[in-house]
Amino acid sequence: MRIRALSAIILFTVVFAAAAEPFRIGVLRGPTAIAFAPLIEAPPVMADGREVQFLVMPSPDLLVARAISGEVDAAALPGNVAAQLHNRGVELQVAATFIWGVLYLLGPPGAGIHDLEGREIYAPGRGATPDLVLRYILEANRLSDVTVRYGLGQVELAQLLIAGRVELAVLPEPFVTRVLRATRERVVVADLQELWLEATGLELAQTVLVTFAASGSTRYAGELCAMLSRSVDSLMADPERALAGVEALGLGLDAETALAALPRLNLRVESGPASRPALERYLAALRTFDEAAIGGPVPGGAFYGL
Repeated sequence: MRIRALSAIILFTVVFAAAAEPFRIGVLRGPTAIAFAPLIEAPPVMADGREVQFLVMPSPDLLVARAISGEVDAAALPGNVAAQLHNRGVELQVAATFIWGVLYLLGPPGAGIHDLEGREIYAPGRGATPDLVLRYILEANRLSDVTVRYGLGQVELAQLLIAGRVELAVLPEPFVTRVLRATRERVVVADLQELWLEATGLELAQTVLVTFAASGSTRYAGELCAMLSRSVDSLMADPERALAGVEALGLGLDAETALAALPRLNLRVESGPASRPALERYLAALRTFDEAAIGGPVPGGAFYGL
């Protein structure tokens, strides 16, 4: 009887420990984390009793390192970074696509996409997503006499736009909001998401939530998609309440900036299978300009949970 009782205690302890292990989700500081703000403020519990724990990272490189080392069970990543990991042999699955582009062309009032011939546009980093999306759109609109300049980071580009020392530049949120709040001499010249839709017939599937086979988290894909969908729905239903304490959460944005940027974050949650056409098209387009952008071929069905 004592042996049986001891065995029962050991079994209970093991089961309890497994149930108590947190489910860790890595997110990037900034717009990506905004979609998770309601969840970060009030962490949910998975259906199997695991508490959700969020790790907010300052850069994709650090989050990728955590993912490869198995320190996170799921991660919110740029779609092309998820493809790079897949092509490096990391078994992962897209649980959801939730940011449909945050890229905008800023310039002087009155300018437009068809006024760009013979002009210079600054982009933050050759081969980075803003650069590749811009070049795809320029090509689609047959704008061949446009010079794309590099060498300036997002922070510096925003400052130079505000100072009037750069005329045209592609930037993501929240830098767009910071420029627009600081000067009336720069406006949104073009919404790159709208131009992408015109060029491809599909939306710009920029950011995804992925799960990893190594941690066994792929079985949670549907639950995570539903959880994120509820988070975004509550955020959009009452953004002022949802973002009131965002600065204290360490997400890299104050409440005023987050609220102003929210309409340009294009938040909407679609499952991996549902978002496959748009994500596949996005990855294929990036690859046409630079294969290194996705690290190899465009991923197949397993990548999207099919």
